[in-house]
Amino acid sequence: MCKIELKQLSLDMGKAEYDMLQEIPAVENGFTNPAYGLSYDEYKEWLRTTDGHSRGIGLPEGWIPYTTYILYVDGIPVGYGRVRHSSSEYLETVVGAGNLGYGIAKGYRGKGYGSILFKELLKKCKEIGYKEIKLFPMKSNEPTVKIMLNNGGQIIGDFKDQKYIIRIPLE
Repeated sequence: MCKIELKQLSLDMGKAEYDMLQEIPAVENGFTNPAYGLSYDEYKEWLRTTDGHSRGIGLPEGWIPYTTYILYVDGIPVGYGRVRHSSSEYLETVVGAGNLGYGIAKGYRGKGYGSILFKELLKKCKEIGYKEIKLFPMKSNEPTVKIMLNNGGQIIGDFKDQKYIIRIPLE
């Protein structure tokens, strides 16, 4: 049995997390990974910036605080995700971005870790106080769409013919 842990990003994260983040492209299926391609020193600065963002510090204009989490399986980081602390009409109607996003390192895909990470992020959404969330997966990202639908999601529309709009009640 695997030991599964979801840990909030922290300043003491090191080389293992850095290496995992280098296996998730900068942009893939609409999910961004700003740590991709950074030097190790730049990554350490990214940790500081991202930690501040979770507390509303140093956010770019119009951004919503968000918390970043790393999924560990038997102590090895395999993926990461972000949960926004609130919804935004602008993000939902103009950008097509939802309440959470996630990515799994290429070497760990196809093993069910995306589903595990998604379920853990849903728990975090509930803790924040969401009654429902909206997600905007690319229509071509069949594994993620399947995970969302298998976790109570309902397709309620589409965004610019490229993304589904999926609603998941959390009560």
